[in-house]
Amino acid sequence: MEIIPCTQATYLISKREERALTLSERIQLFVHLIICEFCRRFLEQTKIISKEARRLVSEESLTEEEKRKIQEELDAIGLNRRNE
Repeated sequence: MEIIPCTQATYLISKREERALTLSERIQLFVHLIICEFCRRFLEQTKIISKEARRLVSEESLTEEEKRKIQEELDAIGLNRRNE
């Protein structure tokens, strides 16, 4: 089995955040990660970024007052689609 280059490994690391890798892709990535410290670091960084992004999405980021103001502005320009 040929060891994949870092460009392919980082692509697979990113891809696995969106969907499952095939068995072949998982094996190729595993073998590459055994020998490449930089891609292991990229994997850890990607995990941290994904975890924080999920956390931010799950939190309510706007206060009720901010939501009300935005809704008023949308209503003022005719973009109120909440009731449609």
